[in-house]
Amino acid sequence: MSQQVQGVVAVGKGDAVRLETIVVPDPGPGEAVVKVRACGVCHTDLHYREGGINDEFPFLLGHEAAGVVESVGEGVTDVAPGDFVILNWRAVCGTCRACRRGRSWYCFHTHNARQRMTLLDGTELTPALGIGAFAEKTLVAAGQ
Repeated sequence: MSQQVQGVVAVGKGDAVRLETIVVPDPGPGEAVVKVRACGVCHTDLHYREGGINDEFPFLLGHEAAGVVESVGEGVTDVAPGDFVILNWRAVCGTCRACRRGRSWYCFHTHNARQRMTLLDGTELTPALGIGAFAEKTLVAAGQ
């Protein structure tokens, strides 16, 4: 069952950010819900708010975070509920040539959660760098 939590959202270019109720869906295959314990403030968040990254508003800000895995979706074996994790903006594929050679920093098949968190009215949010951690909980690809 999806959960409602509070998160910091940039609704439009240059607009003041707002604390909003967001809906975090249950994790699907390859996804995890993380209860955020700490999140750094980065200048990148300002760039998102100012429209300097892209214009996929509204954004759920925050991407430098750590927390505890609350639940995982089908097929997730690398993390489990209760694990403390540091979130990464890139979930590497693990199967491309670079990953197989132990050079995952060259992976070009990175991915994020497939499902989207939303506002209460159903408006889809774009999580900053695929994380969106200025929230009580966030949905990420388990590899993140």
